[in-house]
Amino acid sequence: MQDNNNHVFTEIEINATPEEVWSVLTDWNKLKAWSSSFIGISTNKPIKGEEFVSYFKNPLTGGVLELKHICTDYEECKKFGWSGDIIGSIKDHHIYSLEPTINGTTLFKQEDGLHGKHSQLLNFMAENQMLSMYNRFNQELKERVENLFPKSNN
Repeated sequence: MQDNNNHVFTEIEINATPEEVWSVLTDWNKLKAWSSSFIGISTNKPIKGEEFVSYFKNPLTGGVLELKHICTDYEECKKFGWSGDIIGSIKDHHIYSLEPTINGTTLFKQEDGLHGKHSQLLNFMAENQMLSMYNRFNQELKERVENLFPKSNN
């Protein structure tokens, strides 16, 4: 085993304001209705430095995967991030961020990294799985937000 780090970055433009995107992203009770991967957290509002549990659909079993995290970043309507153990000594650091664009849309970004002792093969497999899941989540979020907050094409 080696100490390998990976970094995954995705982004998507959503035709909505950051406040509209944030309202959908952080409506923890409704995530499972539209997201095929991320289905909620154990708190109504994460607080930087505090622990919470996140719930994901397990891609291998179809069940629910519960992961303990520490909130590392939280800025209302701008950023939400966490860090915690994934498997054994492997930790992740995940951040969702929202940036307003000059044309009134929002650039939604996800970035994540796995840190700790793991093999290059595990690193490659995890990075590819994460990239696929994040791109799918981004598209699902975009569709949900744009359906809830339709904009005219004027």
